[in-house]
Amino acid sequence: MRTRHLRLVTSTHSDTTTVKSNVPSPFGPVRAGLTISQTTNDQALTELLSCLEKKVATLVSKSYTALDTWSTATQRVSAVLKTTPIDGAGTE
Repeated sequence: MRTRHLRLVTSTHSDTTTVKSNVPSPFGPVRAGLTISQTTNDQALTELLSCLEKKVATLVSKSYTALDTWSTATQRVSAVLKTTPIDGAGTE
């Protein structure tokens, strides 16, 4: 896949210009006539996405484990508090 560039100079200017310089872009300097290897970019993005999906799955699993542990602990504390008598009606 070739990158499309807009021509911002007139044909007379490009006829007199022999030196091609880098053009600023958000992705770094780009030289006229360069192409981007879409296959390499797609493969790198696919590998990155796969890695991120694995990390997300691990985090989701850990969050469910933490939620289960918290829920169990809360139920146990609640059961202990229900069976513990409360001393006195207040403090003086």
